Amino acid sequence: MKTKPRLLIIEDDEWIIQIFGKVLANNFQIDIAQTIAKFYSLLEKNVYDGFLVDLSLRSEKNGLMLMEELRQMEAYKHAPIVVVTANALRKDREGAFNAGATKFITKPVENSVLLREFLELFPESAN
Repeated sequence: MKTKPRLLIIEDDEWIIQIFGKVLANNFQIDIAQTIAKFYSLLEKNVYDGFLVDLSLRSEKNGLMLMEELRQMEAYKHAPIVVVTANALRKDREGAFNAGATKFITKPVENSVLLREFLELFPESAN
């Protein structure tokens, strides 16, 4: 049995976390960081194949800052980072790609679109 790729979802909205977790759970191992402290804690304990990041986090850091930090880490220089955000302005998209995003999706997002975007990055995870 093959191992599912491990994703870290960085999102602070409980409702969205539940939806994204259910959509991706059949094809991926999912960990969730609702806080910046949890993000760092999980990075110390685990190695991730990819990330789902919200830009707007109710925290001292936002998703752009976290992506920039990930891209500075040797293990994550090339890891897929999918931004899923309500911030739909061109400057948000450009900022995300400049910070290291692989893909940029605006909320609301259909479940099938979210899954398809991740399966394009991890085709071996398709059932």
